[in-house]
Amino acid sequence: MAESDSTFSHFSLQSKRRRYIMEDGYCLLTDATAELSPELAQQLDVDVIPMPLDIDGVPYQFQFFNDNFSVSDFYGQLRAGKFSHTSQVNESVYQEYFEKYLKQGIDILYLCFSSGLSSTYHAACRCMEQLREKYPERRMTCIDSLCASAGLGLLTYTAVQKKRAGATMEELEKWALGRRQAVCHCFKVDELDHLRRGGRISATTAIVGSALQIKPILVVNPEGKLQPIAKVRGRRRAMEYLLNAVKKNLLDDEESETLFIGHGDDLGEAIALKKAVQAECPHVKKVFVVPLSPIIGTHVGPGMIDILFYGKDRMCKI
Repeated sequence: MAESDSTFSHFSLQSKRRRYIMEDGYCLLTDATAELSPELAQQLDVDVIPMPLDIDGVPYQFQFFNDNFSVSDFYGQLRAGKFSHTSQVNESVYQEYFEKYLKQGIDILYLCFSSGLSSTYHAACRCMEQLREKYPERRMTCIDSLCASAGLGLLTYTAVQKKRAGATMEELEKWALGRRQAVCHCFKVDELDHLRRGGRISATTAIVGSALQIKPILVVNPEGKLQPIAKVRGRRRAMEYLLNAVKKNLLDDEESETLFIGHGDDLGEAIALKKAVQAECPHVKKVFVVPLSPIIGTHVGPGMIDILFYGKDRMCKI
C-alpha cells in the first residue's frame, strides 16, 4: 500500500456528487460491516458509515474497497503477518453522517452492526440522544440488527425493497425488528490463528486444528454473537456444510429468493458455492458475491466464506 493510503479516510459517495432523493422523508443508513460495494450502495440509495481499523499501527477509516485499498491489498497484508485490529465508530463520525441528513429535514433509520459483537450500536444510540436535543422535530432510529457481515447487507437490501414499495419509517422499523432473527449466517474459517488472536479458540486448538485441516463452522446466534456449531475436516466438507445449511433451512417466501455470499479474498470458492446454490436451491433467484470488509476480515482471516440467507433456524442445523 502506498504511503499516502494512511491519509485516505474513505471513498465517499458524496465525493461523486451523488444526491440522495428522499421523497418519503427518511433515509436508510448502514455501516461498513454490511459488505456493500460502492456500486450496490449507490444502487440502493443507502449511505454507508465508515468504521475504524489499524494495520500495524497505521489507522484507517474503512468504507469500501477501491483502487487505493483493494481486497488483495488487505488480505495480502494479513497473509504477510501484519496485525490488524478494529475499534468502535467514534461518535463524532456518527454525528457527521447523521447531521448530513438532519440538517436537510430528513429522518434517519440506521441498520447497525450487531450489539453482540461490538459496542458500535450503543455509541450510535448515544449520539442520537444528543442530536434529539438539537433536532427535536426529526425522527432518528438505530436498529440493533443482531447481524454481521453480509447478513447485515441482506437485511439492508431487503429493507430498501420494502422502502421502495412504500413502507413508512415506522413500518420498516417494525419489519426489521421482526425479520432480523430470520437472517442466518453460516461460515467456515480457513485460518485458525485469527480466531486464536480474538480469543475464540485456544493456542493449542489452533495449532492442532491447523495441522489436521480442521475447519470450524460458526454462526451468528440469536443474541447476535459468534458461536461455533461444528468442526469438519477439509475445505470440501466445509463447503458442503454451508450448502446443506441453506438447503435445510432456507425459507420459501419472496424475500428468501435473495442471498449473499461473502469471501475473504477467495472469489473462486465463493463463485463455486454460488453455482452450487443455484443448482440445488431453485427457490433462490439472486445471489450477491461480496468481499469481506477488513472490519470482519481482521477477526476471521483470509479464506473465510460465509453464506447469508433468510432461514428457519438461525443456528443452521443440518
